Parts: sequence; C-alpha cells; structure tokens
Amino acid sequence: MDRLPILKKNAYLIVLVKDNYIFANLAYTDFVAQRTYLLSDITDLSPLKFRLDDIVFNKKFWFEYFNALEKEFDWDIVNREYEDIFKIIDFKEEGVGVSGIKVLVDDNQPFFNNIYKSIKEFSGDVVLRILDDKYIEGLTKGLLDRLGYDDILWLDLDLSHFSIYRTNRVSHGSGMFKKEQSSGIQFNSSKIDWNNEIGLIDFIKSSQLQAFLSVDSSSEEISDKWANFVAHSCEYIIEPVVNDLLRAFTTVQNLSTKREHKDKLEGFGRKDSAIFVTGKLGRLLNNRDLLLSTIDGLELEGVFDLFVDNNNTVLTFGKSMTETVETEEILVLKGDILPKAYKVVIPEITSSRSKNKVMFSGKILSQDFENPKEIYALNPALEILKLPLGKNKMIVEGSLKNGAELSHHTSNNIEFLSSIGGVVYEYLVIDCRGKPIVYGPKTYDNKIKLKLWESGNKE
Repeated sequence: MDRLPILKKNAYLIVLVKDNYIFANLAYTDFVAQRTYLLSDITDLSPLKFRLDDIVFNKKFWFEYFNALEKEFDWDIVNREYEDIFKIIDFKEEGVGVSGIKVLVDDNQPFFNNIYKSIKEFSGDVVLRILDDKYIEGLTKGLLDRLGYDDILWLDLDLSHFSIYRTNRVSHGSGMFKKEQSSGIQFNSSKIDWNNEIGLIDFIKSSQLQAFLSVDSSSEEISDKWANFVAHSCEYIIEPVVNDLLRAFTTVQNLSTKREHKDKLEGFGRKDSAIFVTGKLGRLLNNRDLLLSTIDGLELEGVFDLFVDNNNTVLTFGKSMTETVETEEILVLKGDILPKAYKVVIPEITSSRSKNKVMFSGKILSQDFENPKEIYALNPALEILKLPLGKNKMIVEGSLKNGAELSHHTSNNIEFLSSIGGVVYEYLVIDCRGKPIVYGPKTYDNKIKLKLWESGNKE
C-alpha cells in the first residue's frame, strides 16, 4: 500500500499581517525520516507607518516580499516562468516548493482594507483569510480538545488593541433538582481599543497607572519617554523608565478588563487551564514583568500553563495542529508549533507567619541526570525556576508548604511531565507572595516590593 497522502513530505507557508508586522512561518514535514521543523521570519512595517494609506501594498511590494522571504528561508517559493503573475512552485522536495500559501490579515491591522485588497488582487494562488474573533474562537476550541485543557485564556496584547478571549468547558444542570448535567464550550471576548495615539499617550498621566509605577522620575521625563515609545516602534527596550511604564500599563489594561468583565474571567485556574499570549507587548516585556502584569492585572489564582507565542506559530499553524489528519494544509506536530511553556502555581498565602519560609519544595527527575535535582521557593518572592532542557522526559513533583494552599484544588501537590514532541516546560513559576497583592501607595513602596518579589528569580 502506498503511503497516505497526509504523511508524505510536505511544506506549507502561512503569512500573518498583524500589529504592523508581517510574520511568516513555513512548516516542513517528512515523517518517514522523522524530520519536521518550522522556519520563522518577522518583517517590521513600522517604517511605513505613516504611508500605509498610500499605495504601498501593491503587486511590486508583495513580489519583493516573497523574493526576500525565499532568500531568508533558503527555499524556492516563486515560479518565475510567469513573469508579472505570481505563481507558487508546487512542492517537490525540502527547499523546493510549497503545497500552498495562506495569508491572514488581522482585522485590527491599520488600513486593513488596503492590505486585504492588495493581496486579493496580487495572486489567485494565495488563500486569503481574516484573523478575527471567529478565527480565535475556532482556534481556541481546537486547542481545548487537542491539548486536553478545560479552560483557555488568549491574550492579544498590543498597545492600541488589548483583547482577552476565554474558551472554557461549562456544565449546566437541568430538571427540578438540576441533577441532569449537560456540558458545552463557552467563548467570550473582552477588549480595550485606543482610537488614536494622543489618548494612549495621555493615559500615562492617569492616577490608576501611576499607582503601579516603581521608577522615581519626573512627570515630564515619564511623559516624554512614553510618547516617544508610542510614536516609534522598537524591537527591545533598554530604558528602565519605559520598561517600568510598559509593565504598569499592561497591568492596568489587564486589571481594567478584569474589573469590567469580571463575570467572563472569574474562576480561571481552577481546572486544567492555559494562557496563550501574543501581541507586541508579549514580545517586549521580560519574563518577570510579563508574569507580574498578567498575574496581578487579571488577579489570577490556581495552576495553569503559560505559552508566549512570540513568532505566532500557534496563531498561524494552531488550527492545522488541532485538526490533525483532517487538515487541508499540512499535518504538524505539537512539538514544532507550541512554544516552550511556563507552569505557573499561584497558591493562597494569607498568614503573616509564612514570611521568609519555604512555600514549595520538590524535585526534578530525568534520565538526563543521575540524581534528582532539588528545587524550592521562598516567601515573598515570585520564584521563576528555570528547568533543565534535555533529550529525555522530565518529571517535576513537589508540594506546597507552611500555609500555602490551592483552595480550589483537591491537593496541594504539584506534578507534571515535560517531553519533547509534547509540551516542553522551560520554567516553573511559584508565586510565594502574600495575598492579597497590594501596590503603592507611593512609587518608592513599589520599588521595594518589586525588589523583594524579584529576589527569588533563578533564571
């Protein structure tokens, strides 16, 4: 019997236009040779920021883009026999051809209509789709089933558009005593949109945001640095003031969303849960600040996995991963699509007697090392424990101590498996801070608190 078509060598390209960037991910699979991987590229469109309403996105632009992508990936994509008509080279072998190209355009992308129309007119060989709420709903419902979660939060963190989506399994009782249970999947969204940069720049003066700052700078310096950051795109942050502003801004955005849509976000982390983060702020914030702004902004508790999708591999190929052999694109593996994960544990710690005590102790077991590795977490730190990455499976097990407890879980024990080809965990995060978390009242107080919370980092 000949090999199933879905298992034959294949390559597929998905391009995403979002947040004034073009993300390209090319998936290659050869299951017989056990060779599968993803190639990724990011193109910054911010230099064209003030020209996106001009005729920038035309046939010439897209030809030049795909020509440049060929060189970046060292992969033949464009069939040049047709001169000014864009045709793809049908997949032949590794490095030559693709079985298809799909372009996703985010519905929040500035000048969406111009970009969408330009791609539609560019080539009939390109499958064109819109990245909207319906797309996210289908993706997260698929992830729920494929990865075995009961509850997923999808955070799309951008300066101008802040969106939180939740997809979770729900049960409803019926009958006189509500003993008859029926289950289903619920999807909802919560959003904050800034219509212009002026409002976004002025927001830095709000008392709500000021309450989360820890850098002691003049109001003038803070306003100038924030305005410059908003107006000019950057790939990384070296200014401590801007870094602190971004952490505070993200925290307030999350907190505002949680307070306004409490009914939609309540109870997360009590079942098998995961958070997926995408968007520019997720790429700019360091590990600690992303965790602080997410945990404190959304007032999270319990246990969950965290995936930071900086290259948008889940956003582009997540549906192919969840559809498995039913996909019309390419069969991809979890290990190639999922970013390395954080296991986040947020227990209740209310006793003042827990100060400076061990809140968690455990060990790491793997055939990659001879003896188990001991790990621990101390109050009052947000402990970020970097886990060893090896070739073999890794088991992490431990338990909460000294008054730390997971009140909505049946046990205070923590145990999980990390494996290549499945979910690979890079960090274990134990929030050993006393609850509730309180910021302020002054900037200097926040500076001291953040220093204490940071002291446990073992990255």
